[in-house]
Amino acid sequence: MIAKHAGLTPAMLHYYFKDRDELLDVVVEERLLRILARVWDPVQPRATVPDTIRGIVERLLDAIEEMPWIPSTWMREILNEGGLLRERMLRRLPYEKVGLLGTAMARGQAEGALNPDLDPLLTVFSTLGLVMLHMATIKFWAETFHREPPNRRAVQRHITGLLLDGLGHKGAAKAKTISQKKNR
Repeated sequence: MIAKHAGLTPAMLHYYFKDRDELLDVVVEERLLRILARVWDPVQPRATVPDTIRGIVERLLDAIEEMPWIPSTWMREILNEGGLLRERMLRRLPYEKVGLLGTAMARGQAEGALNPDLDPLLTVFSTLGLVMLHMATIKFWAETFHREPPNRRAVQRHITGLLLDGLGHKGAAKAKTISQKKNR
């Protein structure tokens, strides 16, 4: 099936890859790890959490624009317990870079700047998960609600807004506080 899709004969495919495992390793090495490096390499130790999350979301959306197969492949082959690429990716994830975001989250929580109810490492999954889920299901969403799919910038604003500000609106919270002080 892979040979047919690539426009090759099965013999030609076997010439380059002696077995399925070698082919899967090449997919991980030459495609997925390049994407991970592109998304995570710019993460810096002292960067703020909002800047880090905005950067991760933007770089991941950039990669998805160029390679639209990423979200469905990620969900089907990496997140799925039976996914063919799951173990290969788990061995190669940039844990040190992921840890930087977790450390920045913990630092922000200790300083009182970030929500103490959040798990720093779950925030990493939330960030990646929101991007992948939204992009994997954007056409389904548009069909379901009979709307045009949102453009990339709208999706980016939505995800970063949800992650960084939640459902509460800063302006609304500030107005409520002022109103409460006046009523005292």
